[in-house]
Amino acid sequence: MSATIDPAVLRQQIYDLRLQANSLQQEILSTTALADLDDLLETSGQVERDIAEAEEKLRQAERTETAVAQRHVVTRSSKTTALDAAIRLRMTHIPTAIYHLLSADDSPLLEVELTNTARETRRVRVLARVEGYSADAIATVELDRSGDAAHRTVRLLPTLFPQAIDPVRELTRATVTVLVEELPFSSAGDSRGNTALRIETHDSLPIWMLARNAAPLAVRDPQNGTWVDLTRYFGAFVTPNRPEVMAFLRKAADHHPQKRLVGYQGDVTAQARAIFDALKEDAGITYVNSTLSFNPEQSARGQRVRLPRESLCERQANCIDGTLLFASLLEASSLHPAIVVVPGHAFVAWERSLDSGRWDYLETTMIGSNTFAEAQEIGVRKAEFWEKQAAGDPSRFRRWPLKTLRADLGVTPLE
Repeated sequence: MSATIDPAVLRQQIYDLRLQANSLQQEILSTTALADLDDLLETSGQVERDIAEAEEKLRQAERTETAVAQRHVVTRSSKTTALDAAIRLRMTHIPTAIYHLLSADDSPLLEVELTNTARETRRVRVLARVEGYSADAIATVELDRSGDAAHRTVRLLPTLFPQAIDPVRELTRATVTVLVEELPFSSAGDSRGNTALRIETHDSLPIWMLARNAAPLAVRDPQNGTWVDLTRYFGAFVTPNRPEVMAFLRKAADHHPQKRLVGYQGDVTAQARAIFDALKEDAGITYVNSTLSFNPEQSARGQRVRLPRESLCERQANCIDGTLLFASLLEASSLHPAIVVVPGHAFVAWERSLDSGRWDYLETTMIGSNTFAEAQEIGVRKAEFWEKQAAGDPSRFRRWPLKTLRADLGVTPLE
């Protein structure tokens, strides 16, 4: 049997590897020589494999009985009330920017596992709220006397108040309150004559609120240590209907040979080039360095972002900002863009012809410094490399078409 590796050692190893990955990413972004780019991509691919291996070792090391026990809050049991109530946080960091797009079934904030060990049917109400930030999420269930019907798991996702979370611009501590109470069947009470509500458990759990301008990459499920991919929600930051985006689109049309952008009724590449040239010459967009941000407990991954209107106003963008801006302009032109997410980076893609499933790519960080052809060639090179890497790990190449995000996943624009 192999010796267990100290989780602290693995965390340090992952931290060092991520520093190396970030350094490589900066070299990749500043490299246009294709031979050098290929070598750097190969090295980056190996570092990402090392990170994945170390993270899996860490996940295994943390899956001990002690760690699991700490994640389960059991405050009443069959020994006292004939009802087991186990509260489990499924998300320790709330992504406030896109939280409203989540569902309780797929991405609950918490779950409460209920088991009735009494000889009678029970009615139980579960309530959860984020103190000062949300409405109450309430579920009422009946637990039978035996069998599968005596056991239920309730998943809750309290609705956040927009006015309460709008000022959250930094990582902020918050508290989730959970109340589990038994309800009498009628005014006559239950079979034991109880007519009052009986509190089974009333607990508070600490969580974090992520900043409103932080687009989440992933959150960690504290129950099993795995990362839940949230990159599809970058689509919410693509805002084709904003007045600032539509106004700039008219400027982009001036760079097209026919002075108009008509979607798939015209030359798609010429329209993408017109948008590129407008961003370079009219908006003066320049690239600014920005790496992935990690919180103190390493339970969430995210990227501070500018909305497209903010990038146009500030005349600067990091890789994600530029991707969201370019995708917004493409979507506003009735083209089908996609957001491509690879380790430590993002760039834009668009469908070459309507519903063809064939894609062109562009490195948006090169808007201020290179030609459209060069930015497109580098984008294609990166896409080809990371798509091959995804054969062993799908997370290394995620291409999110906006038409899929909008129609199938319900990821609507934030504004």
